[in-house]
Amino acid sequence: MPDVTLDGEFLGTEFAVATGRVRDGQVLLSMQGTPLIIRGARERGLVTVLTFSPEREPFRSWKQREWFWGRLLEVPAGWFTSQPLNPYGGWSLDGAFGAMIDSRQVRKLPVSWLLLLLAVYLVVIGPLDQYWLKKINRQMLTWLTFPAYVVLFSLLIYYIGYKLRAGETEWNELHLVDLLPRGAQADWRGRTYASIYSPVNESYPLASALPWATVRGEFLGMYGGGQEGGRLAVTQLGEGFQAEVFVPVWTSQLLASDWVKSDTPPFTASLVPQGPNLKVRVRNSLDRPLTDLRLVWQGLIYPLGDVKAQSALELALDRDKAEMLDQFVQRRASHWQQFVQRRQQAFGDDRSRWLELDSTNVTAATFVGQLPGPGNNQRLFVYPAGLELSPLLEHGSAVLLAWDAGHAPVPSMKRFKTVRSQQNTMYRLAIPLGASGAN
Repeated sequence: MPDVTLDGEFLGTEFAVATGRVRDGQVLLSMQGTPLIIRGARERGLVTVLTFSPEREPFRSWKQREWFWGRLLEVPAGWFTSQPLNPYGGWSLDGAFGAMIDSRQVRKLPVSWLLLLLAVYLVVIGPLDQYWLKKINRQMLTWLTFPAYVVLFSLLIYYIGYKLRAGETEWNELHLVDLLPRGAQADWRGRTYASIYSPVNESYPLASALPWATVRGEFLGMYGGGQEGGRLAVTQLGEGFQAEVFVPVWTSQLLASDWVKSDTPPFTASLVPQGPNLKVRVRNSLDRPLTDLRLVWQGLIYPLGDVKAQSALELALDRDKAEMLDQFVQRRASHWQQFVQRRQQAFGDDRSRWLELDSTNVTAATFVGQLPGPGNNQRLFVYPAGLELSPLLEHGSAVLLAWDAGHAPVPSMKRFKTVRSQQNTMYRLAIPLGASGAN
């Protein structure tokens, strides 16, 4: 960062300051006991209060005010170096969710089997055909045997492809729902990942009647040219949308829908200080249990277990049972870029392109920013703003995750019949310390 010289004229000037009592938040700057800058966490963001007016003198004429705003907004120091900051690359986190919910009906032919089939084909149309025709002294028959081999192997390849990829229409949904409490209600900020498998070349209708909703195709990441996958036509309406997606035969297509609604929260939660630790309280308002609850706070992830339908859970956080969040994420997501990459390949090992669909992997995706980057301004994953919740932890909030297996928070956007289907939801609630998550 360039050297910032002191402005003696500014330092010796008086200016008006509003005074009062700081109820909560952190005093970032004070002078002679008078707070000048106060910051506090509110919901999923930060509120910064200046007790002076930056639009009046002497701040208005201060020569270093640009550096003041940069420091206040926590602009990384690396942005001010002479070296150009140009982040590049990055696999799409959409691909990780696709690896979780893509149909398991589609199986890939291992490269070793493909090479073996090619070798057998070359041997048959070459040495074997020549040896057999020479033995029966009918070399001219090669004009008939060669086309026959081509037809035979073409049918064999089609049969292998049919056995590996033929199946039934399948629709799978994974919902990530951020709960934003608003008194007795809550805003539900949802992201729905949906995968459709088609056994034929077909166009499928989609629609949503939610007031705020849209849909897009899979983002292929910066290594995919920053493009969107699939052939999707969307008509945005006053409320919701109508769409149609074309899915080629024997393939899976990933879609991502963003939506917002207001409703009664499925559960409420609060954190109460108990000495140096916390006590967590969760009340489930649903008629079904919520499972695999986890609380993330101060770099630790605490397993909370399950909470039964229409009941409450209350327990003290035990650091001995907690796990470091960065280690939790690295152990589960450090190789996800390989799954995302191989998911786009036509041949390979099925085990290297499918991720288990469970709360553990979805939790790791929620905090995938904990993974160390490759360095040199290279990004590991790219994802929409707000999908990754590590910034909330940096603001001092805790994050509660609850898994609702087999259920969806909103009606499905598919408008066609399917033979196979599944729905799962991860609820995510940010809780400022000592505040109720929803009341």
